[in-house]
Amino acid sequence: MKALTWILLIVAGTALAQPAEQAQIDVTGKLITPPCTARFPSTQQVELGKVNLNQLADDSAGATDVPLVFDCQANSHVSLTLSAGLGSVDSHTLLTSRPALGLQLGLLNKGAKADFSLGKTGTWPVIDDPLELTLRVKPVSLGELPDAGSYSALLLMQITYR
Repeated sequence: MKALTWILLIVAGTALAQPAEQAQIDVTGKLITPPCTARFPSTQQVELGKVNLNQLADDSAGATDVPLVFDCQANSHVSLTLSAGLGSVDSHTLLTSRPALGLQLGLLNKGAKADFSLGKTGTWPVIDDPLELTLRVKPVSLGELPDAGSYSALLLMQITYR
């Protein structure tokens, strides 16, 4: 009887130890290049240079142009959203780290003024040439003249290609 019990346990243990049916799923795909690539680095430092307080007072400070060039496949689109990292005064003026000093922004498309507002997404079709946008940055006084000294600002850029 003990022998029969041992045999049944061995047979049952062997039956339980049998592997389940195995299934295999092969997954494949293909990596492709994005429809556009930017000719500028993802993080940039833009030096605006020195601006005299008198230039802020009479609104004659010079603007600095920052090229934003995209090489794209034909019939693609570039969507761009610019957001103020430190806040904004209005839809075109960033706040800076210096009270009473702002940075007025403009966007040009091949030299012509583009429809642009902070926080709003603009989309440009690319037919066959590179897309040549220019960000124009100009220091401006926000009412009273700021005290002299260094300043900084942060502009965030979200780019989508399709």
